[in-house]
Amino acid sequence: MKIATTLSIVTALLKIVMIVMMVMFVMIDVATAEPAAAPAAGSANAGTADGTAREQRVLAFVEKNQPELAKLLSHLAKRKPEEYAEALAELDRKVLSLEAEKSKDERLHEVGLRAWQARTQVDLLVARWIAGGKKDRSKIEPQLREAVNAELDARAEHLSIRKERSAAWYDRQIVRLRDKRDEVVASRLDDLLGVPEKNSEPKPAGRR
Repeated sequence: MKIATTLSIVTALLKIVMIVMMVMFVMIDVATAEPAAAPAAGSANAGTADGTAREQRVLAFVEKNQPELAKLLSHLAKRKPEEYAEALAELDRKVLSLEAEKSKDERLHEVGLRAWQARTQVDLLVARWIAGGKKDRSKIEPQLREAVNAELDARAEHLSIRKERSAAWYDRQIVRLRDKRDEVVASRLDDLLGVPEKNSEPKPAGRR
């Protein structure tokens, strides 16, 4: 248990460090007059068709749902292509997860998306807080508190919806067991006793 908890903490810290680095790259670009060279399209994905499609999918999703992160990804692609590729892979897993959820439950998808937006906003603000000075930190802390509250609200709503879905399933099972008792009993006895289907014909007796 302790090892699993430690690994979770390390993973979370690594993600924060990655975002801090992206913020620092943005600060460097703003502070310096010399722009970095733009990366070739699909360069982070070895030019494969699948890699390019993944990059386009992730960037379109991030641009729509978290524009500030899209800007940071652009700077990361220029400065650290390998880390950019890792960030794309991590984001792509989340995008695919949200898309799968959308196909099953629109309401869960919407809440899950809000939770992701809030969480990434928290990470971005933490990175700013770490990179900023005392004056900047005092301005960021209220925003961070608001973002954390938004994340917790979304998570609570997500769990509430899942609870409703589970309760509805259990209700259907209870109704089936109570109101369709004869049908359930007959089916259960067939399984237990191996009763042949009604349409099956008896095998002819062999000749002596």
